[in-house]
Amino acid sequence: MKAVVFRGIGDIALEEVAEPQLKQPTDAIIRITASAICGTDLHMVRGTMPGMEPGTILGHEAVGIVEEVGKQVRNLSRGDRVVVPSTIACGYCSYCRAGYHAQCDNANPKGSQAGSAFFGGPAESGPFDGLQAEFARIPFANVGLVKLPEEVDDERAILLSDIFPTGYFGASIAEVSDGDTVAVFGCGPVGQFAILSAKLLGAGRIFAVDRVPDRLDMARKQGAETIDFSKEDPVDIIRQQTGELASIG
Repeated sequence: MKAVVFRGIGDIALEEVAEPQLKQPTDAIIRITASAICGTDLHMVRGTMPGMEPGTILGHEAVGIVEEVGKQVRNLSRGDRVVVPSTIACGYCSYCRAGYHAQCDNANPKGSQAGSAFFGGPAESGPFDGLQAEFARIPFANVGLVKLPEEVDDERAILLSDIFPTGYFGASIAEVSDGDTVAVFGCGPVGQFAILSAKLLGAGRIFAVDRVPDRLDMARKQGAETIDFSKEDPVDIIRQQTGELASIG
């Protein structure tokens, strides 16, 4: 199969590699129908996230079709259409049961102190081959894979793999609630989803701070009040717009 392979800093290539096989009874094999490039992938390519092993397949965002399941995967069948979360979790350790899948004690073969296990990452994360490929092995597939309704197409579903949850998580840990005034600094893809998530959580006003015109235009289309930080001081503007009642910290 073809896959995007890390060969070294600044050196990636589309290569022919062996198709993945089931290794554990909790594995599944999926055929990738959509994959995406994350800013984290760029850190690995640039060398700002160290520890990448040459030959690792990149990518941690995908939608696919289940091709094969292990004996202990009881909630999925061949042909199911699924979205793949970027992190890998066992589903039964204390962290997973509390909802902290990124802190899973069992998914990372390096041990419970090694940190999050995720697809296409450096040695400390497993490493697990990633999802920018024609096929992928999904560990703990009964926990990680999420079935998709037919009415959600791949272009929308791929956003649920990593980027939308990242923006939503930011709004969630900020404890955004009804009527709050929120400032989002940086309006790239994650920032746009943070704006959307703040709206979903009931924010009354949202200030979007960036300097890239098309990002600010997109934020304005979402209903955010935009501030170009290359032309004006965002703290001053937010204070003016909120009667100097904003909490600046």
